[in-house]
Amino acid sequence: MSVDPHYQAILDRINALPPLDLTRPAVALAQEMRAAPVLIPPIPHPVAVEVRKIPAAEGHLIPVRIYRPLSPGPHGVLLSMHGGGWVRGSLDGDEYRSHLIAHESGCVVVSIDYRMAPEHPFPAPLEDCYAVLTWVAEQSSAAGFRAGKIGVFGDSAGGNLAAALAIMTRDRAGPKIACLILLHPVCDHDFDTPSYHENGEGKLLTRTMMMWFWDQYAGQADRTNPYVSPLRCTDLTGLPAALVLTAEFDPLRDEGESFAKSLSAAGCAVTQERLGGVIHAFQSVAVEHPLSLASLKTIASFARRHLSD
Repeated sequence: MSVDPHYQAILDRINALPPLDLTRPAVALAQEMRAAPVLIPPIPHPVAVEVRKIPAAEGHLIPVRIYRPLSPGPHGVLLSMHGGGWVRGSLDGDEYRSHLIAHESGCVVVSIDYRMAPEHPFPAPLEDCYAVLTWVAEQSSAAGFRAGKIGVFGDSAGGNLAAALAIMTRDRAGPKIACLILLHPVCDHDFDTPSYHENGEGKLLTRTMMMWFWDQYAGQADRTNPYVSPLRCTDLTGLPAALVLTAEFDPLRDEGESFAKSLSAAGCAVTQERLGGVIHAFQSVAVEHPLSLASLKTIASFARRHLSD
């Protein structure tokens, strides 16, 4: 297959722009990335939205948006961690997707505005996600959540945090996670896989950019830590049922598929699908495209199956 024509047209426009100057001071460049406007299409999915700030152990507050379906509760909860290389991304960028998944799945979606690198490298973003997971578990009755029905979802760097969170809460005997949903996740720091060589240039996410993102998030000494590179985890037993979706024309394709195989080998129930014709972040760059919508409905269906009675 080749890249779907709609996504290829987007790539052509992006590839015509001057490349990012990754030699600039990292904090300034990251802040500039975050300042880019986020275009949110009209949202037709009726859900109730609540904004809260969740206390973390370190004393700061973590902003979240809570998307509740209009059906009677209590509801299962899906924690959502946005992508962006641990450096950029926002609640706004997750808005359309969170509405759709909450509406389609009948689950509450809690979108997490975790702290980001380079100002807050590993483990700060992951600890923020763990703090929200703990809060959701503790607040189940008071907040109208279904006890014991918590899933975690993330795309790209958010997928990295979701996978690491599943391992971390198992290791800490923390709140039980009922399902794990990963969309083209970052699972390792190996930049020499076949998919990196095939798709590392001209497909939105480049090998050079990914190396820069890693440099902001984790030093070399941390990168073999399974909470940083989940594919390096030597024991994946006890993790929840997982859905792993990878993109055909994505440098991260192979590590996501390798992680799915490792989960399966450890006895986890895994559904893995390579989505043809799409690029990294395809949902974000064209959220209303039929391929994007189909993948969102696959995610919602998996969440509904595992987070409802």
